[in-house]
Amino acid sequence: MISFGMMSLSMKSEISYFTEIARRANADRFTCYRFSPAKIHPITEMVTGEVFDQKKDCWVKAEFPLPSIIYDRCFYTNDPASKQSLAIVKWLKNKTDITFLGNGLPNKWDIYQVLSTSPLSPYIPKTILAGSGKVVIAQLDEMGQAILKPIFGSGGAGIYKIKKTGREFEISADIGDRLTTKTFHSTSETENWLDNLFRKKEYMVQPCLSLSDPQDCPFDIRVLLQKDAEENWIARGKGIRRGIKDGILSNLRAGGEILPFEEYVNTLDIRTRRFILLELEEILSKLPGILEASFPRLFELGVDIGVSRDHALWVLDTNSKPGRKVITSTNPDLKEVLYKAPIEYASVLSKILPEREEQHL
Repeated sequence: MISFGMMSLSMKSEISYFTEIARRANADRFTCYRFSPAKIHPITEMVTGEVFDQKKDCWVKAEFPLPSIIYDRCFYTNDPASKQSLAIVKWLKNKTDITFLGNGLPNKWDIYQVLSTSPLSPYIPKTILAGSGKVVIAQLDEMGQAILKPIFGSGGAGIYKIKKTGREFEISADIGDRLTTKTFHSTSETENWLDNLFRKKEYMVQPCLSLSDPQDCPFDIRVLLQKDAEENWIARGKGIRRGIKDGILSNLRAGGEILPFEEYVNTLDIRTRRFILLELEEILSKLPGILEASFPRLFELGVDIGVSRDHALWVLDTNSKPGRKVITSTNPDLKEVLYKAPIEYASVLSKILPEREEQHL
């Protein structure tokens, strides 16, 4: 019997997703649990959580030993509860009798260092650490305008655009569904604001690429990759995220919308369409292998790819705990495949247990 645990920071998170996965698990082979890392008893190593009852089709409160395979869907922030859970998960990943379905990728800077020296380097935007306001201002002399991204972050939170016009500096951000802009009238004032920002979070700076459609709406291609039962990487689906007019982000939290990938490619002429599809195939065929050569084994990846006005493709972000909304909204028939995928890959891992890897969150 395979003991399969699905883990989230809150018991209110991912309930429907975990339930659909558990419904598709063969009751003769799997026992499915859901739990929070904070509910692991450090001395007894017993867990207070829920077990899925196949006959009743519901979750039932239970206490159980640590599952042998864990699907980690924890999303950490800077609050004390997250930090406590993070420490517990690090401890879990050092246990030789537990295997994680997939491992988290490190921060954006570490990923950049790997990808920028890989065969995919032509698709990776130039990136430097934003150590101080002076560093960013110096970059603006070369770039004219730039994007500031937190090294640790997701969902588009904390991203700014900075632009220099004459002696003035404009710093913009997508707040909700609107663009807000601050104007600074001196270099020193701008540097002070940036230094204050960098004291709170580590940032990196990239050139501001022209990643908008003809209506001046930022957009990108979201691709969901997963391993199948033969451990091959499969592109499960693609979708378009389109942001507000003149905005910075295509992110849904910033007021963006979801469009079918086919709707986008069908607007292109045949030559451009063929070029973009071939470039996409090149990126997606190499990216997982490059990451797994430097970081521990992965199960799934969300990849965000920008397309500039000259149809150049840029890898903007890679996420080892991707959402499914963009893919399922445009391809509802894929839901069944996505619900089965974690169980199918857990079956693969169960045949090679126990194993030990150095793990990343």
